[in-house]
Amino acid sequence: MRITENLKSNEELAFEILFRKYYVRLCCFANKFIANSAESEEIVQEVFLNIWKKRNHLKFDNEIRPYLFKSVQNLCFNFIEHKKVTDNYYSVIEAVYKNQTEEFNNYETVLYNELQLRVDNAIESLPEQCRKIFQMSRQDGLKYAEIAETLGLSVKTVETQMSRALSKLKEELKDYLVILIVCLFLN
Repeated sequence: MRITENLKSNEELAFEILFRKYYVRLCCFANKFIANSAESEEIVQEVFLNIWKKRNHLKFDNEIRPYLFKSVQNLCFNFIEHKKVTDNYYSVIEAVYKNQTEEFNNYETVLYNELQLRVDNAIESLPEQCRKIFQMSRQDGLKYAEIAETLGLSVKTVETQMSRALSKLKEELKDYLVILIVCLFLN
């Protein structure tokens, strides 16, 4: 019986053999497109995850190799397109931010600095675990699941702590929200 037939019969061993046989080659193949080892590995892992999820519905015609490489290639192209869009978005945001900061007058600069200080103080006033989770999410850009794994907590605990942090920050900074809105409308 071939690997593809065993895959359809839900045999994990067949999947593991397939994974071990092609993983490194597919990562190298993906890296030729995107030149980023970590992203290449994620793309290949996503391909294998999709195969496992759809194993009962996929038709490989007894040859899975072309399917694997084409799937990786397609995900690489999607990654490249997504990167172009996000890079363009960030360059626009950066240009807008640069123009705004150049146009700040003294009052706005003072107000901004005061607001930044209040935000920093509000974050520092959070309980230790709550603050750590907030910073990992908002400053480090980690997802809740990544935070939970890093800290050895459940995702639900991370969600609860983030909710508490946001509520407290909203309460602490409510006076500045009005000032911020007024400044935005005046500009």
